[in-house]
Amino acid sequence: MQKEKSSEWPLIDAFGICRQTLLPLYLRPTFDSALVTQLLFGECYQTIAMTSDQQWFKIFHEGTGLQGWITTQSLKEIPAGDYYKYLNTDFQIVTSPVAAIEYQSTNLYLLPGSRLHFSDLELFNWQDHIGFTGSVRSHVVKADRAQLIDIASKFVNSPFQSGGRSLFGMDEIQGFELIFNIAGYSWKSGDILGRKIDSELILPGDLFIFKELERKHVKYALYLGAEEVLWMDNRLRVSYLSEWETIIWNSKDNHAELETRSIIN
Repeated sequence: MQKEKSSEWPLIDAFGICRQTLLPLYLRPTFDSALVTQLLFGECYQTIAMTSDQQWFKIFHEGTGLQGWITTQSLKEIPAGDYYKYLNTDFQIVTSPVAAIEYQSTNLYLLPGSRLHFSDLELFNWQDHIGFTGSVRSHVVKADRAQLIDIASKFVNSPFQSGGRSLFGMDEIQGFELIFNIAGYSWKSGDILGRKIDSELILPGDLFIFKELERKHVKYALYLGAEEVLWMDNRLRVSYLSEWETIIWNSKDNHAELETRSIIN
């Protein structure tokens, strides 16, 4: 049944998968709307609504906990059984800056964070039908500190883009969530991972989290070791910890706090 006084029709038990390099999710069903997030190849979603003309579909992405609108041309449906299987079984996740697969004489280019589901029911049969170039890791195996920093280093100089989740544009918050997800640590939007630690105990791979309480704004910095951090400043860049601290405290509101968290044991 259509929602009263709305052009949005709810859907249930509908699921899909991203089968393009990058899939934008918009705040409203129009191309001039704000970008909420982006899905990478192989990421799955629930389809929860559509416009009355069936030109746009609202989807929910379990991995980020975000929802937005995609065009009907971008919708790639999968059975419910496949959706839940992909959520609850291991998969290979792309780690190289650019990877490619060959399927039915077509080259598909993949970005870091893209997923490959090795299933007989899926688009691909890893053993027989894919010519793959690039590097992947098993998502179920959590990266150690050195591996996490290696993953993060691939995104250095990625420009800022609100809602972005790729080398071509990274959101200030979602970018760090993506890095940790590639490393095997599930991190949904709005969550804070790990445990608080004393700043004097920080190790490479730990996070500094700066919270401006009045503006409800958060900034992250990944500690790399040797007093260096990775953070977003129009682009993802490396600087000395002291420089980052000077910048954030000079731009703070009247109520702010800085905490340190350890995510990797």
